[in-house]
Parts: sequence; structure tokens; C-alpha cells
Amino acid sequence: MRSLVKRQTMDDFLKLLSGSGVRCLLIGGQAMRLMGMPRYSMDWDLYVPPRDTENFTKLNALLQEDLDAPIVPLGPRGENFIQTYQTRWGVLQFHLGLPGVPDFDEAEKHAVVRPNENGIPVKCLSGSHLLAAKKAANRPQDQVDIEFLLELQRLGKLP
Repeated sequence: MRSLVKRQTMDDFLKLLSGSGVRCLLIGGQAMRLMGMPRYSMDWDLYVPPRDTENFTKLNALLQEDLDAPIVPLGPRGENFIQTYQTRWGVLQFHLGLPGVPDFDEAEKHAVVRPNENGIPVKCLSGSHLLAAKKAANRPQDQVDIEFLLELQRLGKLP
């Protein structure tokens, strides 16, 4: 017996997100993958402006069926810096700041739209800002990403 419920995919979420007016940039492993690096990542990391209450209202409305608690602005002492949610599309992490990267507004000015493997446009952190973030985090799992981005930079292909 076939299910009558349409399966929700990340493509569905990306389309919904792009038409919502929510300000966010794809970062992390999924952004690396869209830059051409064969990379597996179990979550989707999104950089959002840390204190834009209108943006949080839109984001919470968009995800209201999936959230057990609302996504909230950055607290005065850095609380809520990263917020993680399990959703019907998978694990979504909202980052309200990125070490090594200027504020969200500046990062958004340099954002790059990259199509995913199904041609869905995704607004991503620029390659140079992604490299800066990876270098600042400098986690063991970032080392291969840094090498890949440095090679793109060497080839003049790092936007």
C-alpha cells in the first residue's frame, strides 16, 4: 500500500526557505559539498543574523511544525550561539555567529548562490569566508576542508 503522505526532502526545505524571505547562509559541510568537495555531513548548518527579531519571527513561522522550542536571538552573554533541531528534513543547526567571519550583514554581502545537485539555488557563505571560518575553528575535521579551499584559492577559484 502506497503512502498518501508526500515525503519531505531537503530540496523541499530549500525551496521553502528561498521563498520565505528568511535571511540565512548555508555554511559547514553542506556548503563545502556545494563547492565541489566530496563531503558527507549529517546536518545542515545555517548562519543567521544574531539579533534580527523580524528574521527570527519568519524563521520560527516557517519551522513551527518542526520546532519543540523557538529559535531565539543571541543572548547578552553569547547564549544561544548555536541552536540545533531535529526536523522532518533532517538536523538543522542555526549559528548566530561564526569565528573568523565578519558580522552577518557583511558576510551576506559576499554570499554566493550555488545550485545543489538538483539545481535548487542555495545562498551560501562565500568561499573566502568559509575558509576563514574553517581556519578559525581549526577542528581536526576541518583540516581537509581547509586544504581543499586553499587549493581553490591557489587556482583562483575561491569566490
